[in-house]
Amino acid sequence: MDRVRPTRDARAVEDPIAAIFDLAESVDRQTPKIRKTLRYVRWFVSVWLLLDFFLILLVSFPGGGAGLTLLLFLPILIFLLGVRLAKTSTARLILLGLAIVFGALQALSMGPLLFLGAVLVALLILGFSILELMRDLRSFFDYFALRHRVIQRVRQADPVVYVPEGKDTVQRILTHLGAVATPALLTGKSGLTYSFDAYVRREPSSLWRFTSLGSAGFAVFVKAFERAPTLADLQALKTAIEDTSAATKIPPARILVLWQSKGDESVTPDVYDFLTKESARVKIRGSTFVCSLELAIERDDGTYDFIPVVVEPVTSGTGTPAAA
Repeated sequence: MDRVRPTRDARAVEDPIAAIFDLAESVDRQTPKIRKTLRYVRWFVSVWLLLDFFLILLVSFPGGGAGLTLLLFLPILIFLLGVRLAKTSTARLILLGLAIVFGALQALSMGPLLFLGAVLVALLILGFSILELMRDLRSFFDYFALRHRVIQRVRQADPVVYVPEGKDTVQRILTHLGAVATPALLTGKSGLTYSFDAYVRREPSSLWRFTSLGSAGFAVFVKAFERAPTLADLQALKTAIEDTSAATKIPPARILVLWQSKGDESVTPDVYDFLTKESARVKIRGSTFVCSLELAIERDDGTYDFIPVVVEPVTSGTGTPAAA
């Protein structure tokens, strides 16, 4: 509950748009507390799972089935971890059902203490399920907090962005970003080679390479077009970046598509929908990174028109990748 306004009637609304932003800011203020609560819950459940493991082994000794009970832990843990990695709800349901079946066999191996064993095994499976739900909830709040900070920056930023000096569209956008880059030919995981007008990357930390913790690094891709990019152009660029990132194991942080328009030229509706709804998705070391394709249009009046507007929550020249 927002302690700043504990007595306000939740049904009273004066300005819906302003109320939505106020509500988002109220939730954002509670995000650190929610994160802390989720961390405590994860630690509590993790400690309980460790304790439950030893309790199950202890309960299985009187019936003489300790060896079988210990052996059945392996398929149960494999199926529960598979639930986390499965991509479809059907696959998750099947794996969970298999874990329950082996859990029932494990409970039967406990002999005279069958009822107590069944309770402990059920709590073990329930504990893993709670950890998975906590993981999803933490990901949601991380996304919400990042999204809220980005929207705030867009609201506070200058709506007019002027094109800096430079010999071509690529050099001008790099000047705007405060970055230095060169053209690059990159080979993807498929073996195909792709051409980019500019490419900047930062290597991941050593900690990330071995533990998936720390900085995952980032890459910035720039591709210029002499005409308005078509839907096929953007789809091909998205595929190229996903293939290249899968090979380098470095997630994309910015994907800039450049075009210098003439007069009132604009992109087609299908291109606009692709830019605003589609993203490049790369899975690296179990984490999925998402990055939008951002069209930077140079107008005749010396300003940029970005579709969509991609900003960083913290001031940065090149950006950081966002994990999904």
